[in-house]
Amino acid sequence: MEPLKLLWPGGEPVGRPSHPVRAYWAALSGRRQVGALLGLAGLAVGWAWGAPALGLAVFAICWWTAEPFSVEYSSLLILLLIPTFGLLTVQQAFNPFAGSAVWLIFAGMVLSLGITATGLEARLAGLALRHLGRSPGTLLFQLHVLGLATAFLVPSGVVRVLLLIPIGMAVVDGLGGREDRDLNAAVLLSLLCSTYYGGTGLLTGAVPNLVVAGQLERVSGRVLYWGEWLRWMFPVMGLLRTGMCLGVIYLLFGRRLSKTLHTGPLLAPQPLDPAQRKVLALLLLGVALWSSDALHHLAPMYVGLLLIALYTLPGWGPLPFAQLRQLNFPFLFYIAALFSLGSALETSGFDRRFISATSGWLQLDGQGPVYQHLALTGMGVPLNFLMDNAAVASLLTPPLLELGRSLGLAELPVALSVGMAVGQVFFPYQCAPFMLVYSYRRLGMGQLVLCMVCIAVLTLLLLCPLNVLYWRWLGLI
Repeated sequence: MEPLKLLWPGGEPVGRPSHPVRAYWAALSGRRQVGALLGLAGLAVGWAWGAPALGLAVFAICWWTAEPFSVEYSSLLILLLIPTFGLLTVQQAFNPFAGSAVWLIFAGMVLSLGITATGLEARLAGLALRHLGRSPGTLLFQLHVLGLATAFLVPSGVVRVLLLIPIGMAVVDGLGGREDRDLNAAVLLSLLCSTYYGGTGLLTGAVPNLVVAGQLERVSGRVLYWGEWLRWMFPVMGLLRTGMCLGVIYLLFGRRLSKTLHTGPLLAPQPLDPAQRKVLALLLLGVALWSSDALHHLAPMYVGLLLIALYTLPGWGPLPFAQLRQLNFPFLFYIAALFSLGSALETSGFDRRFISATSGWLQLDGQGPVYQHLALTGMGVPLNFLMDNAAVASLLTPPLLELGRSLGLAELPVALSVGMAVGQVFFPYQCAPFMLVYSYRRLGMGQLVLCMVCIAVLTLLLLCPLNVLYWRWLGLI
């Protein structure tokens, strides 16, 4: 008998069954293995240096991005590690499950399920395909217009994405490109980036904007009106940024597509069936309620749950309540972990130490107003890597308003500078809408990261300075 070989190629002795953990590790790609090890190293270094919250944030960044395990499983680990390290109590760590953000996302998931379960997305996509252009440039332009338009109507980026993406996927299928990664990326990112990045130019277009406005009013009594945000932010951070997204997505993915996109034979339009009509009517009711919240003052989360009650109303609703089992409930672990991590960093005092250190390093005294406002924006961007940008807006606005007063800066442009900062996201884990789109598995993490990094870097280098110069030109600063 031949001598027993020492190791399999995967690292196990011949004749002995592979250990499940080692087999799982060996099956991971090199990128995932490196990400897992970096995350564990960050966790260990943070613990050794007496900064467990920062170490846990590094761990989360690495594991959410590299995905050695699913995002949902990594999020559950993070929720368990937060009280284990003594950063928060168990109740505090899991408190985000009682917050409005989780329930608003749940509502959006149910609304999206109603669109797909009744086949409404295919009917709407068929209608869209009759009017959308067939050249890649025209198609992507029209999708960007659609995504930006929804930002005026629906105040939650998560809900907008959950309504748009099923229709976008049906458009891809109608173009015969279900397996075409470039077509999936071009169509879905056009809807996603236009409605998210373009929505940052509207006060109601992104939750962090509302947080900035709320903190400004709480700290100074200054009310930030919808029209003011539109005037000072939308021309550059809304409209021009959407155009920049169009250019980036076309260069990365659109130019690889066929010059003429063909569809299969389009069936003659058929009337909607009763379930589809009910779903469409409820969606229109939701848009009407969300867009008129200034009149009735109903929270977006409450409107979403009200629509769910109508969606699943026994004997009438288009969606049986039992069908909610099809939802990706584990995704909510990611949302809860994102908010708990922000709370842990806040409790540790990291944000205050960071602001104090960076304000001294940037030497803001005696500088011009353009530099000062850009510096305030730059101070907020690194925190976006460590916590949810709505949490960053809540933590960052009061101390930066105080810093702005010490420099003789007006409160409104300081708050708007914070708004520019919290609108910068480089990686999918930083923003729930991007992670939701990734959960459909129609495009890769690499495609998402490449697109987001390009848009974020160009925004910081070009659009943020241009926006501050726009304020200077019109006399805001």
